[in-house]
Amino acid sequence: MTLKVVKLDGDLDFSRKSQIDELLAQADNSDIAIVDLSNASYIDSSCLSSLALQKKRMRQNGTAGILRIAGASESLKRIFEICGLDKTFELYASLDQAQSARALSPR
Repeated sequence: MTLKVVKLDGDLDFSRKSQIDELLAQADNSDIAIVDLSNASYIDSSCLSSLALQKKRMRQNGTAGILRIAGASESLKRIFEICGLDKTFELYASLDQAQSARALSPR
């Protein structure tokens, strides 16, 4: 299985959406994409949508389409939970944990 880590930092909002989409696209052909949010302070709905679309693109490209979120702060994790995205993405406390986790069946 191929794995790609994408690091996103700072405020992840609409003003950075195109940059974030370009970074996420690096994982289009990976079975597992790990999005490292350990240095992210905020995420809005446009960037949450970008994550969901990334997972969809990966699957359309014939990969396992597993998207892991690593290192999100408690406030960011809460946003994923409120939106129900904790059921769509695998959430890990750290990048190391996300990298060492065995591949689960795609959600």
